Amino acid sequence: MVTLIRQEIFKLTHKKSTLIGTIALLVLMTIFAVFSRMQPSFSDPEGNFIAAYGGISWVVFFMIAACSTIIAMEFQYGTVKELLYRKYYRGQVLASKWITMFLYSLYFYVLSFVFSVILKVIFFNSKFSFTDVYTNGESVMHVTLVTYVGNFIGLWLLLSLVLLLANIFKSSAAAISVGIVGYFATNIVSSLMFMLIHKWEWLKWNPLNMLNLSSQLGNSTVIGTLTRLSNTELVWGNLIYTAIFLFLGYLVFRKRNV
Repeated sequence: MVTLIRQEIFKLTHKKSTLIGTIALLVLMTIFAVFSRMQPSFSDPEGNFIAAYGGISWVVFFMIAACSTIIAMEFQYGTVKELLYRKYYRGQVLASKWITMFLYSLYFYVLSFVFSVILKVIFFNSKFSFTDVYTNGESVMHVTLVTYVGNFIGLWLLLSLVLLLANIFKSSAAAISVGIVGYFATNIVSSLMFMLIHKWEWLKWNPLNMLNLSSQLGNSTVIGTLTRLSNTELVWGNLIYTAIFLFLGYLVFRKRNV
């Protein structure tokens, strides 16, 4: 199992897309920070730092692409046969890819946080400090860490679904397309979903509602009245649905022809 994880990490670190994704993330965050510095009337220095200068949003797209290709490309090019012929169980092969993607997502979040601190020091050091009160009596740093945790949990609910789709589709491009379209679709249907939850409260347990975790952690008073769930319920809901989607992905992977 450890050998499989090392092999997956080796392949990931030697892919051009990994380096390109890293550079693209840093460049996009820098552009956002520079624009915010040049247009102070349209920017919120503390809020931009908490959102990693747009970095958290970009990480979603990079991870959707990575999770879609890590499985689909194995089948697309037939390399999965080499792993199975070496007497590894299918569950071990799939779990090694999950763990690799988990570590990859951690890498992006740590990178976003560290580079956000650097950008803050360079462009906004005189605008605010990490100990300043931002909202609900909490400091900027506290809100930042809570936001990161909430976004990370929600990201993995989305990625678990992407990993399931990657097991279903034969083409990595199809899995990426469905994952990105699905991500935008969840944002579009949010208003309609809240209306339906207001009418039929049991709908609050649907997985799309769980994706509001990060928003609710930032504004529990407003968002909580829409989701009809507490922060704790949203966290558990995310974790349970993530486990369900990963398990379904395992069932598909176990029965898939190679």
